[in-house]
Amino acid sequence: EISDIIFATVGPTAGAIVLEWNIQQPSGQNGGAGMWDSHIRLGGAAGTNLEARQCPSSGSGGTTNCFAAFLALHLTPASSAYLEGTWVWLADHDLDGDGQISLYSGRGILSESAGPVWLIGTASEHHVLYQYSLVNAKNHYMGLIQTETPYFQPNPAPPSPFSINSSFKDPASTSGLTSAWGLKVTTSSDIIVFGAGLYSFFSNYDQACLTTATCQSQILDVDSSSSISIYSLSTVATTFQLSVNEVGIVNQDRNMDGFASTLTVWSPT
Repeated sequence: EISDIIFATVGPTAGAIVLEWNIQQPSGQNGGAGMWDSHIRLGGAAGTNLEARQCPSSGSGGTTNCFAAFLALHLTPASSAYLEGTWVWLADHDLDGDGQISLYSGRGILSESAGPVWLIGTASEHHVLYQYSLVNAKNHYMGLIQTETPYFQPNPAPPSPFSINSSFKDPASTSGLTSAWGLKVTTSSDIIVFGAGLYSFFSNYDQACLTTATCQSQILDVDSSSSISIYSLSTVATTFQLSVNEVGIVNQDRNMDGFASTLTVWSPT
């Protein structure tokens, strides 16, 4: 069990896998391998070398000196996990300084776990390729998940400044998409999403796209070989709330509900 811990990097750390989760719960003890109120916080704090003076939002810091991680959290195939109150954050602003910053973390949360996995009140924000990616995963309950797309995208667009790495099950194609996936589900089964807020607030640090709900085109993708049930999905400023095989199928304009657009329930069958 882990509780009340902050994981961080001292940059630049382009190859860092911040937390690799290999543990399996003891037999008969559901949730016996867990983490509570612990966070992965990348950059934006004193001592990280990834602050406003090194990596301002203007991009003048470049990319080489502003890499925060390769992958923030990896749930490996034989692992199980109970994670509650876990925030996987690539800093968009300087907590100990002033102003927005441009940092680069390739991937948020990758789960290849066969389960069981409980993600309760978790968030993953500002990573380049995806915030959550499930690949060959099984038996996941994702309750109240939250994401934000990197504010600098589409300048550059994913996978830049990283590259596709098939060894870590990166999406094989970005299909011309210019923003990170909030949630990508690939060849996975018995997945439940119970409450999700997937948000896109900026396009290259500009918020004009909020008024037209066009900050990005797609944010959640499920491939046709996966089984999943999604309840209460809210998105902001994304044209298609839900895609299958990277083709948008649910347009946000059908589900506008104040600031967000909300889809009540969806499953492939």
